[in-house]
Order: sequence, then structure tokens, then C-alpha cells
Amino acid sequence: MMPRRFLLVLSFLAIAALLLSGCGGDEGPSPTARADTTPPPNTITLSEAQLREVSVETTTVTERPVTTTLRLPARVKPSADQEAYATALVSGRVERLRVSAGDRVEKGQVLADVAAPDFSRMVADLRQARDEWDRQRRLDERGVAVEKNLRAAERQWQAARQRLRSIGVRPERIERVATGADDLSTLPLEAPLSGVVLNRMTVLGGPVAQGDKLYHIADLQPIRVVARVFEKSLDKVRTGQSVTVSTPMANRRYQGTIDRITPQVDDESRAATARVLLDNADRTLRPGMYASVQVEQTGAPQAALPADVLLTDNSGAYVLVREGPRRFRRVYVDAEAETDGDVPVPSLDVGTEVVAEGAYQIVSALNQRG
Repeated sequence: MMPRRFLLVLSFLAIAALLLSGCGGDEGPSPTARADTTPPPNTITLSEAQLREVSVETTTVTERPVTTTLRLPARVKPSADQEAYATALVSGRVERLRVSAGDRVEKGQVLADVAAPDFSRMVADLRQARDEWDRQRRLDERGVAVEKNLRAAERQWQAARQRLRSIGVRPERIERVATGADDLSTLPLEAPLSGVVLNRMTVLGGPVAQGDKLYHIADLQPIRVVARVFEKSLDKVRTGQSVTVSTPMANRRYQGTIDRITPQVDDESRAATARVLLDNADRTLRPGMYASVQVEQTGAPQAALPADVLLTDNSGAYVLVREGPRRFRRVYVDAEAETDGDVPVPSLDVGTEVVAEGAYQIVSALNQRG
């Protein structure tokens, strides 16, 4: 049996150990406990002075139908059959200019007159061929024509007519020129379509070569606007959808509908195109103008915030949630900060208080804290 004195010593040592362990709490928190008091990342508590300086205003997450506005970059661009160039069909010199940029023209209207040596030779050949053809027919009427000569004269006459038709001279005028009823000394350059002259690319007396573009003409009513739809937004755009179009140059908004969406996404831009046709009776929209196409959509009720409370950084869009009178936390959300109106925020609970004014000062303090 263990001696009684030894048992008393053991009991005394055990009680002393317990007392020492209890006193250890008076020395302050352990290193682990001190680490737990460090504010978590993306969270900051402002001092009373900072809060007064910031002047924070908040809004709350509410459940409501969300109307979002998707903005698509666009350009005013007539369709291929709405614009054309009037080109010189022979080489020569501009003898007369009849219209200027901005003028309204009709299809077939004479835009300019070109003097050309080749054209003068064509007219001379035409008249000579006509005279010979008339002579052979008169001989044939008297029964003294040679069949071979008659047919050769007819072929030359038809070839001379075709040469003038190939450079834009109308058949009825060719007949008048051939008989001398019309003195065609210069070649008329005609408008290929009805529309507005966008640009004149020649000057009076200037030389032109065959194929030179002299006038750019476009039909501006209706006008086509082509928007880029990036692949992440393709599910929000559809044919027949009503849209609003605005441009920096025209102080008004245009209402239209999407009438076509290309089925393919461009490899480089990662965007498809949507075409909008607009009424342009006043012709204020001109080819090449930059435009913005706004597409509005209203969905089912869901947790939402005004889009203008969203902030962004390299990690994406976020909001500042108020967790206490002076405590704020940065919370990232899956939302597009570029939209207008309201944005859905399904990751936030309805009733969550979010900073609407003073957010930038809080973010600055949060970032400085590191």
C-alpha cells in the first residue's frame, strides 16, 4: 500500500496544476484567438468620423419584375440593294456636273456628262453602220442587193448599237443618235438607283478612267441599322423584338423591330449581327453613323437592385452590403453592370441593405486596408 504522505503530495500537485491552467486565461487571448478578431476579407468597419464624412445612403433588395435594357453597338448601313456607285463606262474627261452631294436623284437621272474619244468614235461608227444598213435595204427593195452584203451590214449595225448600249446609252436614244436627231457629243452618266447622293468623287474637267467611281448613291428610306450581339447576349435577342435606336448625331430616338439575326457568330469578334429596319422619312440617319440599339426585357418577379448601385473591379460586379451601423462587406454578384434599370441578384436575400451613395469612399478605405 502506498504511503499516506505520498498520496497527499500527489493530490496537492494535481490541485496546483488545475489552478495554473485556470490562471492562464488572464494572460490574454492565444495567437489563434487574436487572429480570429482580424476583420475578414472584403469587410470594413468605419469609425464614427469616417461614417459622418461618407454620408452613406442605402437601398434594399426587393422582389419585383425586372426590366433590363441591353445596349448593342451598331452602325447605320444600307442593304446591298439600297446603295450603288455610278461609274465611268469609258475613259475621258468630265464635261459637266449636274448634281452634288446631298441631292435627291431618281433612277436614270443624268448625273454628269463625260467627253471621251472612244465614245466619239462609237457614235461615228454607229452612224456609218446605219447609213450602210439603210443603203443595203434600199438595194434589197429594188431587188439588186447582194445577200451577203445585206447581212454583213445588218451585223455591223447591230454591233454598233450594242457597243453604245454596253456603256449605258438607252436604245431609244441610240436610234435618235443614229439618224442625227440627237447630237450625242458626250456620254451621260446616269443614276443606277433612286436615292440621295452621299458623295461625289470627281471634279469638273477632271480626267476619268473606265471603271472609276464618280458618285455614291443610297436609298435612305427605310434605313437599315446593323447591331453586334455578343454570344453571351444571344439568348436575350430574337427576331420580331421591338427596339429603340439612338445615335450621337441625331437628337431623337427611333422605334423599330429586329427583322433578322445572323445564325453564325464571328470567330474574331465572338458576335452575331442583328438587323433593324427603321423609318427614315426625314433622312437624318446616314450610312456610317454610329448607333446604339436598346433591347428591353421584363422577366418574372425576383430579387433585384437598381443597376446603378453595382460596382466593378477585375473580379466582376459587386455591391457593398451593410451588416451593421458602421460595418460593410463587399459581395460579388452575377449581374451585368452595363445594363440600365434593375438587375436580378439571386445570390442576395430580399431585404438585404445595400449601399447606394457613398460606396466609392468605402471601397477606397477597404482597398487601402488591403
